[in-house]
Amino acid sequence: MGRGISNGVKGLTLVEILVVFAIFGLLLGSSVVGLTVLRGGADLEAEARGLSRVLELARNRTIASEGAARYGVYVDTSVAPHRYVLFQGDDYLSRVSEEVYQLRDTIEFGAVSFGGGQEVVFNRIQGTTGNPGSAILRGKADPANARTVYVGSSGAVEIDSGAAPNDDDRVKDSRHVHIDYTRNPPIDTATEELILDFGTATEVIAISDYLAGGQIVWEGTIEVDGEEQKLKIHTHVLNSGFDSQFSVHRNRRLNTKPLSITLSGDITGKLIEYAADGEIISGGESIYVSAVIPQ
Repeated sequence: MGRGISNGVKGLTLVEILVVFAIFGLLLGSSVVGLTVLRGGADLEAEARGLSRVLELARNRTIASEGAARYGVYVDTSVAPHRYVLFQGDDYLSRVSEEVYQLRDTIEFGAVSFGGGQEVVFNRIQGTTGNPGSAILRGKADPANARTVYVGSSGAVEIDSGAAPNDDDRVKDSRHVHIDYTRNPPIDTATEELILDFGTATEVIAISDYLAGGQIVWEGTIEVDGEEQKLKIHTHVLNSGFDSQFSVHRNRRLNTKPLSITLSGDITGKLIEYAADGEIISGGESIYVSAVIPQ
């Protein structure tokens, strides 16, 4: 009898110990989650202020005519972690110098659009810009926790808080399109060309001349029948295995001619084709295009 009671007490004590450890584990887990959220919120505020300060620095340097040059900021989401770059020059591609700012590992960029692109450049004397727009910063662990940094046409920089916009509610059209492209063998960046066919004019772009940070980055103005056509073509993914992703920016206000884009190394068809009004006539005629996605 005594031995039975003794064993019962020992068993109850063991259960109690296990319960205590379980409660301790739950409390510890809750504390870790809470600290992670708090850290993410603090990091988000710091990054939003940091981006705002760098944008204002670029504007102030331009107004002061440092180096008799213009300055701008380019947002780079093609690397991990994301980063932004303060540069001297009329655009990022032709930059003379740069200062790189890497985001904390808890923060990333969401939607970025400065005049339809990922860079904003300020004009001398008054500090205005032809690339007004915004960049959303958000927490990786909590994407709904976001801050939006705005740049107005006057060059003024503001920070607004709020949830990141729902992607399903955002208006998507052919002004900005992603093209998923998978080819074996992959794109030969040393020899292949992008061919822009406007019907009455053709522009050939040597990929090797427009590589930056391991990606294709091209932006230009082509005159077609006396009218300027302004485009930007770059990649978010280039030859990751056999996969690439092209990004095409074609603002309808700045483009009035039909356009088709092909790769010289792909004889199976076009990457994409636009009508004069900007509507997509065909997307993914090439057998290597798996998806054409309006942004």
